[in-house]
Amino acid sequence: MGSMTKRLALTLAVVLTVGACSGPAVQDAPPPTSPAPTPIQDAAPDSVAPTPAPSGPKMHQVGDTITVTHNGADWAKITVSDVSTAASYPGALTDKPRTAGNIFIAARVTYEALSQGVSFNPYDWQAHCQGVVADHHVVLYGPSPGLDSGHLGKGKKATGFVVFEVAPKGEVRLSYAALSLSKTPMFEVVIRAA
Repeated sequence: MGSMTKRLALTLAVVLTVGACSGPAVQDAPPPTSPAPTPIQDAAPDSVAPTPAPSGPKMHQVGDTITVTHNGADWAKITVSDVSTAASYPGALTDKPRTAGNIFIAARVTYEALSQGVSFNPYDWQAHCQGVVADHHVVLYGPSPGLDSGHLGKGKKATGFVVFEVAPKGEVRLSYAALSLSKTPMFEVVIRAA
């Protein structure tokens, strides 16, 4: 048994020596709680990263007929037309801009209902002059008729003018966000170029 004990002792010594040379023992690690970060690869020097598409409402021009959808179905056709500007609207109580030097800009909006219960309202509209929100105006002597509010049956139409006070120069965009459908603009129409 002496030689067996020596062989056992020698085998044990070899195992311990090999284990010590291989580094620390590997223990079962707990599963990671988050994925390992993905390494970032440098782009080739001559490659160009793609520019993301601009986000926001789709842009249209005066006279375009825009179809608005709701729940995947055509809801209404809307057209912006007959844009005009005026320094004031004369009458018994002349309508004047609140800020000296500003002017009025008016646009006719027409709704055509493609389904039942299409709402229309002057407050569906907001104007931006050079990116700044413009004052919405109710004028007594401006273009007629002013846009009213209500609901349309399928196939019916409503039309009227919305009026805003803007600076005399700079791009003006008319944004549409139906009060009954959306809190953010669904589309914009450039009613005056920069």
